[in-house]
Amino acid sequence: MSEALLSTNWYRVADLKPRLRGHIRIHRHAYRGEIWYVVEDRVAGKYHRFNPPSYRVISLMDGKRDMAQVWRRLTEELVEDTPDQEEVIRLLGQLHGADLIQCDVTPDVAELFERRGKQERKKLLSRYLNPMSLRFPLLDPDKFLDWANRWPHLFRGGWGMFLWLAVVLPVLFIAPVHWPDLTENFSDQLLAMDNLVLMAVVFPLLKSLHEMGHGLAAKSRGGEVHEMGIMLLVFFPIPYVEASSSSAFVKKTDRMLVGAAGMLTELFVAALAFYLWVMLEPGLARSLAYNTLILASVSTVLFNGNPLLRYDGYYIFADWVEIPNLGSRSTQYWQYLAEQYLFDVPNSEPPPATPGERRWFIAYAPLAFAYRMSVMIGISLFVAQQYFIVGVLLALWSMVASFGIPLFKIGRALLTEPRFAARGTRIRAVLGGTFLALYLLLFVLPMPYHSHAEGVLRLPEQALLRAEEDGFVARGLASPGAALRPGNAVLETVNQALASELDVQLARLDEASARYDAAWGVKPAEAAQREEEMRREQASVDHLRERISRLTVHAGASGKLLLEHPDDLPGRFLKKGEVVGYVVGSYVPVVRVVVPQSDVDLVRLATRDVVVKLPQNLAATWPARLLREVPAAGHELPSAALGQRGGGDVVLDPGDKEGTKTLQSVFEFELSLAEAAPARYLGSRVHVRFEHPATPLGVRAWRAVRRLFLSQFHV
Repeated sequence: MSEALLSTNWYRVADLKPRLRGHIRIHRHAYRGEIWYVVEDRVAGKYHRFNPPSYRVISLMDGKRDMAQVWRRLTEELVEDTPDQEEVIRLLGQLHGADLIQCDVTPDVAELFERRGKQERKKLLSRYLNPMSLRFPLLDPDKFLDWANRWPHLFRGGWGMFLWLAVVLPVLFIAPVHWPDLTENFSDQLLAMDNLVLMAVVFPLLKSLHEMGHGLAAKSRGGEVHEMGIMLLVFFPIPYVEASSSSAFVKKTDRMLVGAAGMLTELFVAALAFYLWVMLEPGLARSLAYNTLILASVSTVLFNGNPLLRYDGYYIFADWVEIPNLGSRSTQYWQYLAEQYLFDVPNSEPPPATPGERRWFIAYAPLAFAYRMSVMIGISLFVAQQYFIVGVLLALWSMVASFGIPLFKIGRALLTEPRFAARGTRIRAVLGGTFLALYLLLFVLPMPYHSHAEGVLRLPEQALLRAEEDGFVARGLASPGAALRPGNAVLETVNQALASELDVQLARLDEASARYDAAWGVKPAEAAQREEEMRREQASVDHLRERISRLTVHAGASGKLLLEHPDDLPGRFLKKGEVVGYVVGSYVPVVRVVVPQSDVDLVRLATRDVVVKLPQNLAATWPARLLREVPAAGHELPSAALGQRGGGDVVLDPGDKEGTKTLQSVFEFELSLAEAAPARYLGSRVHVRFEHPATPLGVRAWRAVRRLFLSQFHV
C-alpha cells in the first residue's frame, strides 16, 4: 500500500469506536450535479455538508467498529477518491468539533463544557455584533404553527399559487393607471409625522405576517420551527422566526420557496392593500392601506430581496445557484487565498468547492462586504440627521463590528496560532508592508484630483437681445437674418406709462422754471432754491428720456439677426431683461456652470485647468477658462436643462413648476471656450471637469467626511 495513504498519527485514533449522536439526521442532496450529504444537528439547529468519500467513512462509524476496522473496510475496495489516514483524522476532528459524534471513552467533561461555551459565545457574537439586526429569542412557535398548518395543501399544491397569482397579477396592469396618484409628493406623504405613526403600527404587523409565511412554508414541508423572537432592525422592533430547518429539504425548490414565502406573503398583502386604496375615500383607512402597500412592496423587494444581505434574497440565491453557505464559504476561500499566496502557509488547503463555486466565491465576498458597509453607513447618516449622537454611535458600532473585531481576530491568529509560527517572519513582513503601502497610498502618494459639474452652452451677453425696459412691441426695425452691427436698432417698443410720466415730469419742470424766473432778480435766496428744484426736475426728465430711449432694442455685437417667433412679436409685452433674440456671429459661446456647495472652494481656489465635453460628441474635449463667478450662492438655475426634470443632476425644489429652482444652494460660474469650440448646440447641457492639484486619497477622504459633517449635521 502506498505510504501516501498512511499517517504516523493513526495509532492515536485506531482504537476509537465513534458513532453519530442520536439526534443526528442525514439527508442526501444534489448540488450542481454532484451528490452531497447534509448532516442535520437537530439539537443545535446546525447543518453540515459532506462529500461522498467523507460520508462513506461516517456511514461505517456505528460504535461497534474501531477506526482500524473502518480503515480496513475502506481499503478492501480501494477507489480513486478513498481518503487517506490524515484526511480521516481531520474528518474525526471536524465531527468532534461540531459535536456530531461520541466515542466509547470517558468524556472529558471540562472539554465538553469549554466546547459548549465556545459555541454559545459564537452564537451570541453573531447575534449581537450586527447593529442593524439585533435578535432576542422569546418563544417556541412550533405547536402554534402545527395548529395553523391545518390546510397544508394551500402551501404545497397549485391552489395556493393560483390564488396568489389571481390577486397579485392584476395589480401589475392596474397600478400604472394610478401611478401619478401613488407617487405624487411621495416623500412628503411618507415622512409626514402623522404618517410615521401609522407606519410604526403597520410595519410590525406586516413583518409578523412575513415571518408566519416562512414558518408555515417550512412546516408544510416537514420542517420544524422552534425559535421566534424580536429583532431590532435599526432599533425598530420587528418579529422573526428561525426557519433554518429548510436546509434539510432535499428539493431546492422547497428550500427556495421557504426563503421566498415571506416576500410572497407581503406582496399578497400589498395587492390587497392596493385594491382597498383604490376603492376607499380619503381618510384614515385609506392612509393605512397606502402605508401597507408601500411597506409591503418597496421594502420587501429592495431590502429582503437583495442577495448581498443575509436576508431572504440571500438564501433564495444560494439555493438557486446550489451553493450552501455562500457567504461564509466565500470568506473562507478568501482566507485561504491570503494564507496561500500572501503568507505562504505550509499545508494550507482550500475549502472543499468545485471550480464553478470558486468563481462565485471570488465575486461574492467583496461585493457583499462593500454593499453591507454602504447600507450601514447610509442608515447611520439617515439616523444621524435626526439623532446625531445615535447615528454616530451606530456608525462606530458598525465599523468596530465589520472592521475592528475581524482585524483583531486575524491579527491574533496570525501571531499566536502554531500553524503560522513557521512563517512568522514572512507574516510580519507582509503585514508591515501592507500597512506601509496603505499609509503611502492614502497619505503620501499624490493622486489625480478633479471634480465634475454640469453647465449649459450659452451665447455671450453681448450676443443676446434683451429688453432693457418693460414695454409692448410696436414694430420690428430689422428683418430676421439681417446683418447687424453694434448699436443697430432691432425692435421698437412702447410704454404709455413712461410717456405719461414724462409728460407729467415736463410739466413739473415748466412749473419749476416759471417759479425760478419769477424769483430771479427779486428774491435772490428764493431764486437759489428754485434753481436747485429746477435741476432736480431736469434730472428726472433726463432719466425718463433715457428709459424711453431704452425701449428700442439695439444689437450689442456684429452678426445675423435671429428672432424667436418674429410673427408673434407685434403687440407682445416684454419684461425688462427678457431675451427676445440673438445676434449670431463668429464669436465663441460661453458655458454657465453650476457647482454644488461641497465643491465650490475647490473650484474657486484650487482649479488648475478646465475641460468641457459636449453631449453630442463625448469623445472630444475642449479647453476652457474661468471668466467670472456670481459672488453669492443662489437657488436659480441658468437653464431648466440642468435640473433633474431636464435630464441634469441638480435636485430641484418639488414646489417649483418651472424646473429652475434648486433644493440646495448652488454657485454659478461662467467659462469661456476655445475659439474652435462648436457653437451650433446653444442651450444644450455640457459636462465640465475642473482639474485640481494632485492630492493623496486619505486627505481627500478626510475632507469629504468633514464636509459631510458640516453640511449635513451643522457641527
